[in-house]
Amino acid sequence: MNLTMRILRSRKDKKLSQQALAGLIGVSRSALAQWETNMSSPSLGNLRKMAEVLDVSFEWLATGRGNQFLSLASDSINDDDVDQEIIRSLSIMNVKKKRAILNVMKAMA
Repeated sequence: MNLTMRILRSRKDKKLSQQALAGLIGVSRSALAQWETNMSSPSLGNLRKMAEVLDVSFEWLATGRGNQFLSLASDSINDDDVDQEIIRSLSIMNVKKKRAILNVMKAMA
């Protein structure tokens, strides 16, 4: 199941309209419609918000891996913890790898 189908399935499971979900995560209905039709992709921040609103695992929503539904408090995303893990990982990488990561991040934005 691709991202488009995971978003659509999760929204329908919660019995939310596109307008309702869009409002809850702070985007336009047309942006959400584009994500559900694979015309564009949500940012990681919007994926996090969607996962919270839809009560699904961020990992599952973003990648299709792991459990769909949150089972433990540890499944939730804490930005500070994620930021610190990224900083630790970057601190041990060489410049070539850092540039590669930066290019991936730019492509995702």
